[in-house]
Amino acid sequence: MNVEIKKALSEDKNNITLEKPGKLNSIAVGLGPEAEITLNGDVGDFVAALNNGASIEINGNVGRYVGDNMTSGEIIIKGSAEEGVGFGTYNGTIVVYGDAGDAVGQLNKGGILLINGNIGSHAGLYMLSGDIIVTGDAGEYTGDWMIGGNIYVAGKYQTGTNAAVTELTAEDKDKLTKIFQEYSVEAQPLDFVKIGPEELRPFYGKQEANK
Repeated sequence: MNVEIKKALSEDKNNITLEKPGKLNSIAVGLGPEAEITLNGDVGDFVAALNNGASIEINGNVGRYVGDNMTSGEIIIKGSAEEGVGFGTYNGTIVVYGDAGDAVGQLNKGGILLINGNIGSHAGLYMLSGDIIVTGDAGEYTGDWMIGGNIYVAGKYQTGTNAAVTELTAEDKDKLTKIFQEYSVEAQPLDFVKIGPEELRPFYGKQEANK
């Protein structure tokens, strides 16, 4: 399947639609900014992994680790996703219009992950930068051992180690408003809390003030 996609792209066919891909794994991986891919139907694991600028729309549900280690681009999922959404993302945007499983945005290094529903546990584990936005509930250990970045949650949540809850700043509200408008998500920034790292060096213990 990927060979055929890249062959079509080499022939300057940038807009490609695949009907009923049949839950195949690793479809549309490693594509660049010239690609605009639409997948109509449910797909399997590691779809759009290593995305390097492509615009990919999935009209169905996805399996595990969609957008794994993507560096740029946009992935729109008009369904729900299993675990590992945006694992190790460097940049780019992933939007899930349904629910997502565990491990959303683990090791996130700069991507924007918008989940318009509920998510499972361990979201943002060891994340370094970027944003995870959840319009529903978040599971246990949200932000566990996070080092940087922001997790915004509108529903219920349970934080993990080194995760601190604060109110939104004016900058946060402006950022969320723009994202919600861009992706037609009916949510209000005032309903969210922000979860960030309590310590920037959590693995070294509490840092005492200099005497």
